[in-house]
Amino acid sequence: MRETIEFRIPERHAARLLEPGLGVRLDESTRKVVLPIEDKRVQEIGRIDRDFAQKGASFFLGWSIHRRYTEEELRSAELLNLVIRAYFEPPGSMCGTEYDDAVACQHCGTGASMKTPLILNARRVPKNKDIAQTIAGEIVVSPRFVAAFQEHGLCGAEFRPVLHQGRKGPKPSELSQLVVTSRPLTLTSRTVAGNNPFDLDERNEHRCPKGHIAGLNPLSELYVERASHDGSDICLTDKLFGDRRGELRPEPRLLISPKLRDVLTEMKAKGFILEVSHFE
Repeated sequence: MRETIEFRIPERHAARLLEPGLGVRLDESTRKVVLPIEDKRVQEIGRIDRDFAQKGASFFLGWSIHRRYTEEELRSAELLNLVIRAYFEPPGSMCGTEYDDAVACQHCGTGASMKTPLILNARRVPKNKDIAQTIAGEIVVSPRFVAAFQEHGLCGAEFRPVLHQGRKGPKPSELSQLVVTSRPLTLTSRTVAGNNPFDLDERNEHRCPKGHIAGLNPLSELYVERASHDGSDICLTDKLFGDRRGELRPEPRLLISPKLRDVLTEMKAKGFILEVSHFE
């Protein structure tokens, strides 16, 4: 596995504080820097950012970790993290979907139950994607995803109708909502989460006192207890990532079996990438 980290840094900071020639300018105001995660210059960026943080600022505008696996690494994995890359809005709550927030956690907002079928503007769903999700974490799948899942006898999820909010009110769409029904997989302490690679949230600003949230962002591959797996082909992690901000809600991570991976590979499904996860 090759792991890199990408930073987006204001050009005025990069030109002054980074070594000449590091990264590429995206425009007049922003520079992109991509480095192997173990590169000593990553730690230097972290040191600079900590200096900025003491002044109430940030050195970089954004960051992302990228993991590239060989085909053999993906084929031999016992468990995979299905990372959805196709996002859209507005979320269900802005299209008529009703939630019961009275049952949600008062600290982190997790656990709100859906009181109505999922209602969306189906025209905003990315075209030619087999799996996508709203910014609130509502996951929809294509008819061929549903057909392949059922034809191969996979287990761990059910598919509910998605309604399209048209001018004359909700009407059926061809999409289905993916609802995972399997037992959650228990994340272990080897899973690292935090605000960013240099801030592991030691003050617990983004963790729930009731233990619902692992952290704002996953920073490592996912590690789960083998004993918590009930044999399903699709599961969710027991702890969530993110926080409640407006329409955004904390989300679990979606983990799949090698069998489902093979089905998705065979059908050339789109809308996601796969990362290796680990049983312990």
